Amino acid sequence: MAETPKVEVYSSKVRVRFYVPEARKDQKIALSTDQLRHLKVLRLHPGEEIAIFDGKGHEFTLPYSEKVSGRFMLENETEKVREPRTTITLAFAVPKGDRADVLVEKVSELGVSKLVPIVCGRSIVHPHKGKLERWRKIAIEACCQSERNIVPMISEPIPFAQLLENIKEYNQSFLCHGTGLPLGNEYTEVQSTLLIIGPEGDFTPVELVAAKEAGCTFVSLAPSTLRVETAAIVAVAQVVGMSEKANEKIKLTTTRQNQ
Repeated sequence: MAETPKVEVYSSKVRVRFYVPEARKDQKIALSTDQLRHLKVLRLHPGEEIAIFDGKGHEFTLPYSEKVSGRFMLENETEKVREPRTTITLAFAVPKGDRADVLVEKVSELGVSKLVPIVCGRSIVHPHKGKLERWRKIAIEACCQSERNIVPMISEPIPFAQLLENIKEYNQSFLCHGTGLPLGNEYTEVQSTLLIIGPEGDFTPVELVAAKEAGCTFVSLAPSTLRVETAAIVAVAQVVGMSEKANEKIKLTTTRQNQ
């Protein structure tokens, strides 16, 4: 009796996503040499989907072909929204070693829109241009992996006092500190949120006074003392979670009103 031929079925899940900042609908784009090499390493089958995103919220999908030359016409734009309802800016004092790399990677996955390194009175690390470029690459890789379509902006370091001067740009500003109430007690659903994480040696008394006078709300994240990168990840995760919960309440209310 002849064997029944095996039929290979490929998942529709996108296995590879490429960041191409110049990607535009109905235009051709070219993949880089490294991206083409990555495609070959993955050994994709013809028909499997590739995703291209521009880092500003747009994503396109197209089927893989073995005849790929590195140039693609972008026609199929997806409409997936993978961003928190509130735009999150994270200002943080840079920790020692490579721990800032972990911070950038994880908060980029979670949904931060902007990262602002700050220099405080007790800051130990002052990041140079090379480190900023490294963080930008890490943020791009994190967005590729987490399926985000927006790559966080990473600004040049600024003094803490300068950050406080710009505090009114945000609907709410939280300075994470053990003297505050739990973040969940203070958070409200708004368009933009600023989270501030201080240095390992804490803010100076003068900086804490200045932050209160500028309008920051002090919030605590845990009963224990957290490292900079841990505090940043926890703070962002809490805000994203509360934003999602508020979104579900809005959906539920709308559904009930339409019934």
